Amino acid sequence: MGAAQCRVCCEDETDSGQMVTVETMTSVADAIRLQQEEKAHPLKQGLFGGTLQGRWRRMQDKCLLGRIQDNKMIWQPLYQHPPTLLKALGEDRICMDLEGVRHEGMVVYSASSSKLLINWSDGEVWTKEL
Repeated sequence: MGAAQCRVCCEDETDSGQMVTVETMTSVADAIRLQQEEKAHPLKQGLFGGTLQGRWRRMQDKCLLGRIQDNKMIWQPLYQHPPTLLKALGEDRICMDLEGVRHEGMVVYSASSSKLLINWSDGEVWTKEL
């Protein structure tokens, strides 16, 4: 069939789209669908879809904070706090509003400890249990 160039259309008017090389016409449709899904939910498919799921501890004192399920932090009962919504800010950034204060976190993998971490804007660091 051969390769073809296609401009992937974007829903927001600020992005002019990007050129994608595809092998077949079926691939063009697939490329457009995948691009639109990634734009709609850049992290939900990756981080919220599995990477962040699980139990999290505060690195400083190893205290169990709770677990991330879907896109919510379910706090340990001792915190007496309802689940907190987590939002995607980019490919590796999340945020949450906790008691009226917005906290932003950078999700990183620590090669030295082989653990997934969230470095929060207030200096707190969470580590995911393996």
